[in-house]
Amino acid sequence: MSRMPSVRRLWLARGPWRHLWTLLPCLRLGLRPYQDPLGGGSASVSTDWFERAHHIVSSLRGPLNLFELTHRFTSDQAPLVRRLLDLLLQKGGVETLHLRSVYLLVRLPPFHSLKVLRLYECHVVLPTGFQGFNSLTTLELDRVRISSDHLNFLIHTSNNLTTFLGSGFRVSEDPLSLSITSPLLRHLTFEIDDFIENVSVISAPCLEHVEIINWISNCTDSSSKKLASVALGLLISVATVSSLDLDSDILRSLSLVTLPIDFSFSRLRSLSFIFYINTMDKRMCDAFLWMLRSMPFLEELKVNIFFFYFP
Repeated sequence: MSRMPSVRRLWLARGPWRHLWTLLPCLRLGLRPYQDPLGGGSASVSTDWFERAHHIVSSLRGPLNLFELTHRFTSDQAPLVRRLLDLLLQKGGVETLHLRSVYLLVRLPPFHSLKVLRLYECHVVLPTGFQGFNSLTTLELDRVRISSDHLNFLIHTSNNLTTFLGSGFRVSEDPLSLSITSPLLRHLTFEIDDFIENVSVISAPCLEHVEIINWISNCTDSSSKKLASVALGLLISVATVSSLDLDSDILRSLSLVTLPIDFSFSRLRSLSFIFYINTMDKRMCDAFLWMLRSMPFLEELKVNIFFFYFP
């Protein structure tokens, strides 16, 4: 653009192309974090920044299919973020919403056309009278603070949900308890950690692939045993899936509990495991053999072996 003759630049700025940007289908707003010379922090966002963002969204003439907001906002800026999301709701047409590292209480507007919702590092509540995202197919929650009631209701009312990823949940009071009922859910990825009290699949007739990550904060037998019943309960509730991905920490948990003798993964065809070879012991090997004996129709076994490094 800088090499163009000034007359041509002026024509582009004032000619028929000057409003072309208002038809953009995707909009990503935010500031890249930076480390200052005195030890950290991120670039601040002023009120003027929100006014410009509001103007940009207001000026869009076509449907905005994707909107992403990324920044660590301050608590007093929560009303400005809410105002921006409400404007998106008024504009309509948003199919994909990404909120990353906003670190705020976010009251989700009822986007009627929303298909993909990805939330990372924020506190989420559902608005009063929320009836679900009828078009939602993909829900990804990572390091999100949300109550058990709101999470269960969000999944239960998303009748077209096919993919759910939940990891790193943060809770302020009671541990998270989740009972999944989803008629079209096909892919489930879930991380079990210290904040999870219970998770199970009550009804998901289309469920095909499940990945379970068992993250233990201090890797002791006591913490593993605390989560063992959670991991075993989730495994038993997904016994009819055809594909399963697990890691070594699942075996650590299962090795500390009494495993059911007559249990069977009746339809499992593919099993993928991540082994940290230097953390394996006899009890974990016994748990692994129990799993293999519980899979009479297994056709594919994928084992990824790593060496765990202790700093």
